[in-house]
This record gives sequence, structure tokens and C-alpha cells, in this order.
Amino acid sequence: MRFFVFLAVTLVAVSAFASPLPRRGTLRVPLKPLAPEVLQRLKRKPQTAIQIVAPGAELPGTVKDGDIIVALNGRSFSSFGEFNDLVRGLPVGSDAKLKVLVDGKEAERTLPIVERVREVSDKYEVIYDQVVSHGHRIRTIVTRPKAAGRYPVLFWIQGINASTIDSPLSSNNYIANAMRPFAEDGFVTVRVEKPGVGDSEGGPAIEVGFDEENDIYRQALKALPGYDFVDPQRIFIFGHSMGGCHAPIIASEFPVRGIITYGTVSDSWLEWEIKSPRIQGPLAGDSLATVDGKVRKATAFYHYLFNEKRSIAWIKANHPELRAIADDESPDGKTLNPRSIRYMQECNDRNYCAYWANTGNARVLALFGENDWISLEPDQHQVAAAVNAAHPGYGTFMYVPGADHLFSKCTSMADSYARFGKGVPEFNPELVRITRAWIDKISAG
Repeated sequence: MRFFVFLAVTLVAVSAFASPLPRRGTLRVPLKPLAPEVLQRLKRKPQTAIQIVAPGAELPGTVKDGDIIVALNGRSFSSFGEFNDLVRGLPVGSDAKLKVLVDGKEAERTLPIVERVREVSDKYEVIYDQVVSHGHRIRTIVTRPKAAGRYPVLFWIQGINASTIDSPLSSNNYIANAMRPFAEDGFVTVRVEKPGVGDSEGGPAIEVGFDEENDIYRQALKALPGYDFVDPQRIFIFGHSMGGCHAPIIASEFPVRGIITYGTVSDSWLEWEIKSPRIQGPLAGDSLATVDGKVRKATAFYHYLFNEKRSIAWIKANHPELRAIADDESPDGKTLNPRSIRYMQECNDRNYCAYWANTGNARVLALFGENDWISLEPDQHQVAAAVNAAHPGYGTFMYVPGADHLFSKCTSMADSYARFGKGVPEFNPELVRITRAWIDKISAG
């Protein structure tokens, strides 16, 4: 199974086309994916259940710590994006009726829908703004230092999941932990909410394509010079995981000072699909012989899906030997957990090395957490190599010691894998130290 583990100023360009984007409702309880062994025990597929995790906390409604949500208002979900769509559709002030599992048995819970919190900080200002992409208003969340002046920018592009990035930077999650030190120390920070997620219009999120999503980052990046507190000569993009695929595309169209990637893909997505099982399989306890058999099936399946653009139904009808992997990878025939087949096909069609060769004067730092079992180390070396082939000396590769794909502290891939989805992992500050040191060096040069 595959794992994949975001007020003060309103831009003229935005106000000319759209009225202010309202805040939507949320459950406002901490949620986390289920660990692989829990999914296996409950006989559920990934992202068809999500757990409330709030030990010792007083929770709203009738929910309890440890409740595993499997349906909302009578509707089950096949991905976290679909779950978010169900929540987004509920008006503020209403109650969500949840079906949960407690010790494997079903129970009913209620949870009030409340307006998303607006972050307030004594260290920086927070601006809930918007851009327009394909006719939809897209939420951007910008922080800026309180003092007047023009500041460098850390522009965050999140990974593949269609999940919200709209949480205070004071939160204890991997995105907030990575961005907070920059927001508190003289940087403008920017996050962009995906179409159909959080406040953003568009979607459903699960049906959005790669190219459509790419445009939200394009529009948000183009809007930055309109802020009087942004130094347009010091814009740095941070592309995490799939975000590192979007980063060189928009940077090839709009000059930036630098790009940081972490655990991204630079080969075709098809190659990731057939290489990653050789890392993840043994971690899950599969023998090398079993892994080899799965990889051979995956190679054939993804060839038809990505290269020949065949449908899941066509693959199952014409290649019954691939029916099992087709059902496993795409139970509904429309999505590849956690995104649409169209999204993944468009992602696979991109030549990322060509984009990296066309990022102009941007300096590039390709990072790899040494215990990352989700991305592939050679892809990160290749990012730097592609940049240097076109612009010698502009690309750098570095390890982040003791870190996994979500910036957590860990001692090995096996340690990270064993703890995946269990509790709140400890953030590894080496990511921030290495990134900040590199940005300071590039800025000084």
C-alpha cells in the first residue's frame, strides 16, 4: 500500500474581480490518520477513517479522545479531501452528526461547526487574503513583521494531500513548526489553501487536477509584489514533497531568489510508484520476493494508467491479472489515494528536470531527511544536478540528519515507519537551522 504522507492589505487585482472571501466552518478538534496496523485491524483502507486525538483535553459536543470517525451526517468518505468537503458543506452553528468506532464498535456523536479561528500574534500580523484562479477565490494566509519595511518571503507549497493549511503558526504541526521561526524573525510567510479546501472556492478538492492546482501558486506568487512589505528581490519558495514539483514550474515563469525542496519527486511519478515499494515493502514486513512481485504488477498497471491513459475499468477488463492492484490502488476507479487520477496523470506528464534547468538565477537547495521512507533520495540529488547542469554552482544537495518526511525526529527509517500516525511526533529543528543558514548565505551573496 502506498503512503503519502499550505486584513491589512487587499490587493487591487483581487478586489477588482472578487468580493472578500468569507471564513468557513470547521470541527475544531485535533485529528490524525490511523496507523497502518490500526487500519489493518479494522479492515479499512487508508483515509477512510480519521481519529480524534486530544488526551486530557475538554472536547466540544459529545466526542471523546480516541474516537475514530468513519462517517459524517450519514456519509462515509474515501479520502481526507472528501472528509474535508463534507465538513465544508456544513454551515457555522450547525451540528455535525458523526459515526465513530470505539473499540471496534459503532457509536453516534455530535460536534458543533464553528467558524475557523483567526490567528492573532504579538510577534507578527496575520492577513487573510485571497487570489483568483480559474474564476475561484483562493484563500492565502500571509504573516508579516509588525514594523514597517520590506522583508524577505518564505512562500510555502504543501505536499500532495488536499488538506487544510489554515491553522495558527503557534500550532504543533509540521508545517507550523517549520514556518513559525521565520514568521517570528523578520520574514513574510505565505500559505495557499488548495481549491475546495478550507475557505477556498472550487473543487471538490479530490477532483482538482495538478495543472489547476499549480495555478493557485502561480497567482499567489504573482500577487506578492503588490504588498508594500514584501522585498520582491528576496522571495524564497519552500516546496515540500509534491510542493517541490510545483515549485520549479512557477519559478520558471516568475523570478525568485531561491527555492528549497524537501523530499520531492524529480523523475516521473510512474517511476516513484515502482521504486518506492522497494523501500516501503520491507518496512511493512514484506519479503523481497513479495516486493518484487508487487513491483512487477505495479509497473504494468501504471504503464497503462499513466503512459496509455487507460481507465481503471479498461485495465480491469483487459488485464484481469491486474484487477487486484487496480482495486487496491483505486477502489472507486476515479482516484489514486489521495488525489484524482487526472491529477496524477498530469503530474506524471511533467518533465521536472526540464523545469529545474529553467529556473533562471534562482539558487536551489534540495533537502532530504535521512530517514525519509516516502520520497526517494536519488530524486533529491537529481534536483541539484539538473540545476547545476544549466547553471553551475546554483544547486546544492543536503541531508537533514535524524529527520523523516514530515520533519520528525527519528533514529532510522524503521523507527519513523513504526511510529507513523501514532501520537504527536517531535519536530526536528535541524530543518529550520539548515534552511535559514542557506537563505542567509544566499541573501548575503
